Amino acid sequence: MKILFVYPKFRKYLETNPNILKAIGAPVYAEYKAMPSLGIPILTALTPDEHELHFADGNLEDIPYDEDFDLVAINSFTPQAKYAYEVADKFRARGIPVILGGIFPSNYREDCSKHADAVFVGEAELGWHEVLADAQRGQLKPIYNAGCNFDVEKYVIPDRRLFKHKKGYDWRPLLLQNFRGCQFNCAYCAISATNGKKMRMRPIDNIMQEIEENMDLDGIYIGDDQFLLPDPEIEKHSLEFFSRLKELNYQKSILLSASPLLNKNPKLLQLIRDCGVNTLYFVFGWDPVAIRALSYNDPHDAEESIKAVQDAGFNIFASIGVGQDADTPEIFPRTIDFLERNQINHAEFWIQTPFPGTPAWRKYKKTGRILTEDFDMYNGAHVVYQPKKMSVQELEDGFIYLWQEFFTRFNLPPEEVLQFYSMSSDFKSKVGIQDQNDEQKEDQGKQELAI
Repeated sequence: MKILFVYPKFRKYLETNPNILKAIGAPVYAEYKAMPSLGIPILTALTPDEHELHFADGNLEDIPYDEDFDLVAINSFTPQAKYAYEVADKFRARGIPVILGGIFPSNYREDCSKHADAVFVGEAELGWHEVLADAQRGQLKPIYNAGCNFDVEKYVIPDRRLFKHKKGYDWRPLLLQNFRGCQFNCAYCAISATNGKKMRMRPIDNIMQEIEENMDLDGIYIGDDQFLLPDPEIEKHSLEFFSRLKELNYQKSILLSASPLLNKNPKLLQLIRDCGVNTLYFVFGWDPVAIRALSYNDPHDAEESIKAVQDAGFNIFASIGVGQDADTPEIFPRTIDFLERNQINHAEFWIQTPFPGTPAWRKYKKTGRILTEDFDMYNGAHVVYQPKKMSVQELEDGFIYLWQEFFTRFNLPPEEVLQFYSMSSDFKSKVGIQDQNDEQKEDQGKQELAI
């Protein structure tokens, strides 16, 4: 079959809320294009070689609506929903079968069914071959309910060949998945609903193979924040993984996600630091330690976590969500004071968003607090539900205050800001910043000339 994989367009929150840019000016990272997430590379890896594969990224290029395909497979998360529907409708109007899958269709299947011949719910490894066989016979089922209990011992390394060498991507790290599922059922997170409440750890040898096969990408982004959760089995896995990564002597940047619910084992933190991890992407939004610190003004445990990672030599890139049911307008100046007191000089802010599939979505739907189902707005930059202890306007104004006040106090120069991102050399050149590697090469050239 001739199959087209589509990664739909979506609008980042700095694009959809111009008040943020008015508050802080135009930061160097405001407009950038990132490679797709893991859905399409996993499907590519699972698809037998007999099929002819094509790919289109709506954020980078035109969708080939006039071309004929035997199947169009669209991978979507919530902010992509509008454009996923648009792409699906256009192909179906030409009689081309469409299947929708990913975290959004898995949690919003009834509405997705109006725009697709089939909706895939759950983990691709558990049903993609069935989809291919049905598509070849022209007999797609309306729903493929695959479930979320895939044995990650059999994890197939994602195949990025369809887009890895495309021109135009500004952020090109290896997006690395180490865990599936999560036992924590956080209010605004859909991982448990999509991948189950049992945390499954991928084999270390398999992870290392993926890293070694993608050394040409611009660093590693470890998006799982489970690595530093205080759990004995996770700690064992983390120590083994980072020991192997240290042996590899990986020389490019590594960004690791974490949260204030932190394993403060100094041996583990030092090992991660020795691997070359300079920055922790520290998410304040869902875990109980973060909520106590900012929503309830009880920062002791969170500040102990911050001190532990700072003492280990890490920079902190704080990502802070506001709008919990406990939050009042006092949360905004309290958050700024917290960041300043703890010497965190780079941050981003977002509004808690009840994505379909999350406990918050179910709660707010039941109580009539969802204000809109325009999923373009579900990107962290808009109030899409009725807050409990403040008005919509107070939350919107407080959100902008955070950006403006923080970037007034910590107005880092662009070259310092970019240390927190693995942007390509072309992107740095585009925004007028010389790449550090280029500077080193230039200095070396001068030394050679002097000799």
